[in-house]
Amino acid sequence: MKEMKKWLMVAAVIAVCGMMSGCKGKSLSAAVQHPVNGTMDEAVIPDDASQAVEDLMKHVTIDDRYETLMEDKATGVSVWSLLKCNDSISSEGHGIVVAKGDVKTALPHMQHGRMPRAHYDAATGELLILGSQAEGTGINIGRVYMLRFDDDGYATITNSIEPYEMQQAWLDALTYSIDGQDITFYIDGEPLTTVTNHIEDMGGFMDDAIYVGEQIDYSIEGPIRVLVTPGVNFVVGKVLHYEDMPTISAAVTMTESGPKLSDFRVEP
Repeated sequence: MKEMKKWLMVAAVIAVCGMMSGCKGKSLSAAVQHPVNGTMDEAVIPDDASQAVEDLMKHVTIDDRYETLMEDKATGVSVWSLLKCNDSISSEGHGIVVAKGDVKTALPHMQHGRMPRAHYDAATGELLILGSQAEGTGINIGRVYMLRFDDDGYATITNSIEPYEMQQAWLDALTYSIDGQDITFYIDGEPLTTVTNHIEDMGGFMDDAIYVGEQIDYSIEGPIRVLVTPGVNFVVGKVLHYEDMPTISAAVTMTESGPKLSDFRVEP
């Protein structure tokens, strides 16, 4: 009886492993397009700025604690990011000041991260600020803020591109297939590009092999384009790999239901 129970337990474990994704790397069919997976499960809520940042930005004086992101002398529009409250207190990636002429607007809770950018379109009157919602090893999740000035010169955030909504827009458009080590990406069912995986020591691809969400960047110097680099999920380890993956960009149009993507292309 004990031997029978032992073998029943072994059989159960084998059956579970057969059903679970990732018990072994599988050779996925090249004829089948698979949905891309997302790394984010829900909307990303920005962190609040510290009390030190709030207190400092109640009365703004631009000095060496700030970094200039943009200065357009023709329109009088300037943007600065706060680097530190003082020599011992970091801004922790929070704090933006926007000026139009002599009128300054402090935005202490705007999360700018390590490499923010800003662009002002004088023709439309829209100011774009690109900050980072999350940063780390292999992670760069950008967020674009859209601002406009009122008649008195003060800036107001009118919209932003929320990272989770952007991820979901890519999940609606992007699929993939795998043939050996070749990964083909499709947009709306049509092939866009094929890349070859050269990583050989990670045990093969997981069943859910391709993810997006950890690498979301933007070009804001003209019409907004989003740049996404998919990551590969292998049997060994739980970290996405990007070594051989393409960066795919798309034009972004904001609608009432969220961002819409078009004009997909592979970046060089």
